[in-house]
Amino acid sequence: MANNNRGSFSSKFGAIAAIAGSAVGLGNIWKFPYVAGENGGAAFLLIYIGITLLISIPVLLAEFSIGRHGQGNAFRSFVNMTGKKGWGAIGILELLGAIFVLASYCVIAGWSLEYIMRSVMGGFHGMTQTQMDVQFDMFVASGWRPIVWMVVFLIINSGVLGMGVTKGIERCSKFMIPALFCILVMLAGVNLWQPGFQEGAAFILKPNWSAVSGHTVLAALGQSFFSLSIGMAAMITYGSYIQRQESLNGVGVIVSLATVLMAILAGLAIFPSVFSYGIEPTKGADLVFKTLPPLFAELPGGYFISILFFILLFFAALTTSLSIMESLVAFFSEELHIKRVWALAIGFAIILISSTLCAMSQMPDSHILVGGETLFDWTDKFCSAYILPLGGLACVILVGWFVPHHVVEHELTSSGKTPLWIYKFIVFMMKYICPVVIIILLVNCILDYFGVDMIAALMSLIH
Repeated sequence: MANNNRGSFSSKFGAIAAIAGSAVGLGNIWKFPYVAGENGGAAFLLIYIGITLLISIPVLLAEFSIGRHGQGNAFRSFVNMTGKKGWGAIGILELLGAIFVLASYCVIAGWSLEYIMRSVMGGFHGMTQTQMDVQFDMFVASGWRPIVWMVVFLIINSGVLGMGVTKGIERCSKFMIPALFCILVMLAGVNLWQPGFQEGAAFILKPNWSAVSGHTVLAALGQSFFSLSIGMAAMITYGSYIQRQESLNGVGVIVSLATVLMAILAGLAIFPSVFSYGIEPTKGADLVFKTLPPLFAELPGGYFISILFFILLFFAALTTSLSIMESLVAFFSEELHIKRVWALAIGFAIILISSTLCAMSQMPDSHILVGGETLFDWTDKFCSAYILPLGGLACVILVGWFVPHHVVEHELTSSGKTPLWIYKFIVFMMKYICPVVIIILLVNCILDYFGVDMIAALMSLIH
């Protein structure tokens, strides 16, 4: 079953750095602040932490187990784990999710490169909020400039992947994850002297339960899955690179706590500036690219702060995109029996086309729409609401109900090194709690399409 010619992470720190790099991405730095802003700040954070600890970690461990036991790409690992090709369809679903996520992800990553260049050139100094809004809208609508930066990002991504798992992904992650943490701490530290620090800290740390609705819980689930790269083949692929002697539970908990810590630090790095200048924290996705640049320019040392912030975005985007693209490279290489360089070329071409379409969908009078939304917006929402939860649901059902108990115990206890009660608790969550919660939220998402918020109705009945 094992493929000894496959790459692997050379050490526990290397595995944690690479997997944390996948988890700590734009989902924490770009997406978390505005999603939290739209859903009540600290109340959303607490729900997000609860879902991460009780739902996402068991799902993450299920994906790790499938990958390490299956010793293959997402499709092949499902087949090897079960001995049935039918289960490989779930791997294909997750690979489809990987393509959808990267389609919009690489566009946003390209934006970060544009803004690094503008920050270095001092392009935000003296700009009003209105001017910043117009400049960003013109940049996005231009079509060709976002595409050029997206291609540059894809080339960088492919260059790292071309060096392989150990020399490329692991080595890059060992540098970038500590760098991400240091930059976030520095940015949060700068805000200690901001007049809006107390208000910003309270927003991210003091719950406002009146803002909680079914949308909040669904957003927290989608955010947690998105942050941990669950349901998009990445963690199954990375799980296949974790060496046998490493504890999957230890790696999973450390990575999950790292994503929560990074999300909190991102909030502390962003919201104090937002409140200091009287900006609404519910500005949506525009918060990072429209609102923050002119605010940074007003801070002492704002020139360097702006550069550091967008380098942070680039690092976060790169470490995550490496894992998602690697899932495609592993699939094409192993299933088509071709050299890694050709598998990388196929993955590059697919993401180039899909990301170009996403970028073009934001141009004025674009007809690249799905359900009245731009392709860029639709891919993000569709993945978070459907593909990622469905992939995670399939994983916990497979590991909890269909895989022989001795196989699951062997993987989750690392051959007896982990206490049995921890293993039993995780399996209980996989079998009974995670599927129920994910199904309820999926049903709520479907009903929400028709204007019915099932969770909000249940909460009103409880009250």
